[in-house]
Amino acid sequence: MQIIPSLLFGISASLDALLIGISYGIRSVRIHLWQNLIISGITLAGTCLSVGFGGWLAPRLPHMVSRYAGSMVLMLLGIWYVVKWMVKMLAHTREMTQAAAAGSMLCLSFPEVLGLGVSLTLNNIGIGLSASIAGLALIPAAIATLACSLLFLYAGNRLGRSRLLQFLGAAADPVSGTLLILLALLQAFVF
Repeated sequence: MQIIPSLLFGISASLDALLIGISYGIRSVRIHLWQNLIISGITLAGTCLSVGFGGWLAPRLPHMVSRYAGSMVLMLLGIWYVVKWMVKMLAHTREMTQAAAAGSMLCLSFPEVLGLGVSLTLNNIGIGLSASIAGLALIPAAIATLACSLLFLYAGNRLGRSRLLQFLGAAADPVSGTLLILLALLQAFVF
C-alpha cells in the first residue's frame, strides 16, 4: 500500500511551498496558476529524478550536500528580500509606495518562477533519495508531490493575502525574508 507513504512524502516535500506561498502573499505578490504549474512541474521533475535514481545516487552523494544545497538557496532568497526591503526603505521608492497604496498585486517574473522551482527541487533531493532507498515507489510519490505542491503553493499565497497577514504592511519583505531564512535553517539543522 503506497498511498499513505506517498501522501506523507508529498506533504513533507511540499511544506516549503506553503511557506513560500505565504511569504509571497504577504508581499502582495500573486502566484498565477501558470506560474504555480511551472514551479510545481520543476519540483516534480526534480523529485522524480531524485526518487527514480535514488538507489544509484545515494551511495555516491554525501547526505550533507543535498541537505544544505536547497537550504542555502532559500536562505539567499530570504536575505535578498531583507536587503531589498532595506534598500527600498533607504531610497523611499515612489513607484512601490504608489503600487502598495493602490492595492495592486505584483506578479512574479519568469526568472523568479524558475528560481523558486529550482530551490524547491533542491530541497527535495535529499528527501527523494532517502524515500527511494526506503522503498517508496516513483509514480505514487510523484503524483502526491505534484498535488501537494500545487495545493500548498496556492493555499499559502491565498493565506498570505488575507487581511490578518496584510496587517504586517511595510514589514512584509523582512518578514517574508525572515520566514525563508528560518525555513532554510530548519531544513539545514532540524529536519
